[in-house]
Amino acid sequence: MSYSKYFSNGQKVFLKRVFAEEEREAIDSITTYAMRGSADHLDLSLPYGSDAATAYPFEEGMMFELLTDHNGMGLNLRASFQERTSQKDIRLKYEGNLQFISRRMYRRVDVNAWVGIERTGQGLAEMRAKWQEMLAKLKAGVSAADLTEFVKYPINLAGGGLRLPINEPSEPADLLLLFLSIGDKQGIICGLAEVVWAGCADDQGRIPTGMRFINILERDQSRIDAVVESVLAKLEQ
Repeated sequence: MSYSKYFSNGQKVFLKRVFAEEEREAIDSITTYAMRGSADHLDLSLPYGSDAATAYPFEEGMMFELLTDHNGMGLNLRASFQERTSQKDIRLKYEGNLQFISRRMYRRVDVNAWVGIERTGQGLAEMRAKWQEMLAKLKAGVSAADLTEFVKYPINLAGGGLRLPINEPSEPADLLLLFLSIGDKQGIICGLAEVVWAGCADDQGRIPTGMRFINILERDQSRIDAVVESVLAKLEQ
């Protein structure tokens, strides 16, 4: 069966790394854009700079879930990494298991939270390494206040990401390291997020910016979901 009919040129496709169950403890997801396909493979472009394909640690046979939209439904398809076709483009081989699903909709809530933002302008590989480094420091007991400066922001929070007013303009696929204090007394959350959209600046010069987590510990994502549900439950009383 040819799966390429489900992908059009320029279509946004999320790649979610498939881990063996014993290895899985973090979400590892990147954004790509479909370019062209054949009966057995799909070519994709990564938006994280001119060397994005070499920055991600692809290996032959590495498995991914392809997540996208098709005719109003979520499409989920497995594929394996075949090769880099350029420094920013890759080829994946279809592995089947096509499913049409209802896309998970993270519940969202407006809250005030302490947030630290680190945006160094570095590429995908450097930011992924920085995220791992910060996780290791937090686990070792380093105070998050020594790693970043926290500011209290009004945010729209969900397990998949957040909307945050920031002072510097951003472009889609820009990468930011986020430190979150969500008030559940389980420590600071650190996640790597990509910019999805940016709005117009308010009268204070702050730009509402939508971000999606591409690297975050699964337990931290579950903590965010739990806090969102708790706040919503209180608001609905």
